[in-house]
Amino acid sequence: MARPVGLLRAGFPYLKTLGMRRITNFPYDVAFGKDDVIYVLLRTAGVAQIRVWTFDDAEQLTDDLVSIGDYGKEDGQFEWPVQIITNENDQILVSDEANHKISIFDPNGQFVSRWGIAGSGKGEFLGPAGMAFNPKGELLVVDAKNNRIQSYSPSGEFISEFGSEGQAVGEFKNPWGIHVDENGLVYVADWGNNRIQILSPDGNPEFVIDGATPDGLTIKHPTGVAVDGHGDIYISDWGNNRVLQYDSNGRYVWRFSGDASLSRCARNYMLTNARSNRIREMSNLEEEKYLRFPTSVRIDKKFRLCIADHHRYRLQVYQKEAIELDENTISEPLRNPTLSVN
Repeated sequence: MARPVGLLRAGFPYLKTLGMRRITNFPYDVAFGKDDVIYVLLRTAGVAQIRVWTFDDAEQLTDDLVSIGDYGKEDGQFEWPVQIITNENDQILVSDEANHKISIFDPNGQFVSRWGIAGSGKGEFLGPAGMAFNPKGELLVVDAKNNRIQSYSPSGEFISEFGSEGQAVGEFKNPWGIHVDENGLVYVADWGNNRIQILSPDGNPEFVIDGATPDGLTIKHPTGVAVDGHGDIYISDWGNNRVLQYDSNGRYVWRFSGDASLSRCARNYMLTNARSNRIREMSNLEEEKYLRFPTSVRIDKKFRLCIADHHRYRLQVYQKEAIELDENTISEPLRNPTLSVN
């Protein structure tokens, strides 16, 4: 899909909350499947699995929760999973920074294979984190503790690498999330350097996002980055408990601090817990809506922004509202723009 010349941004309202602690306990990342299926990667001490959920949520909590994988070192298991993505065959890929592996499952959740070798040589990992496919079908993997990006064939054969440890542009310090857009540009959440780096397909620097937002805060330990079909860039600003939105040129647009309510499933669960309802009634309800250490941000083809609200055990979903503009509905860029709205 070609990007529009411009956008008439009508808003980006909160849509819904998905999950609850008994369903999405410490969500780390999110991937999208067919028919509004959501794969939620869960991670905390001694727990690692993928929860299969849906944008429609569920009417009530049951014992029939569907999950994929388990905690451990064996095939089909992971210890410290970081990110989850799907490929063109709807297979599910999970990076595991503790086992230095990439695990692959079929669409039904059955284990297929895994690959990866611990080390610092070409084709080896020390803490694989973010993953993304480029337009060539190559898998780019953030090799976090080696401070580089490596590319592989879909079956795990090493192709190339770029990046090294440092603070200069093009260098990394414990990078985390990654996204590759339809033009092959690579977006990296450079966690230790408190910035997002945008690089060419060959790893050459294009530009950096690291400036202050209108509230005076600067990006602090970004964990995830996503880009939508309009070219807008979304950043999970983990250290500031928010998600930031920029346009394709790196211009700040909006920020999301959290607007969560109880999910449909959580509401019905709470109706069976009188004591919990009383405790909640006595708490600071405003604080409950805010994001707390969001670890990932994803946006689907319907422009639904999905945030893994890690320390709140839920997903917060927003719906982008924007009208695509062409050459007839937006002028050329202005040298000295001014806008007055009455």
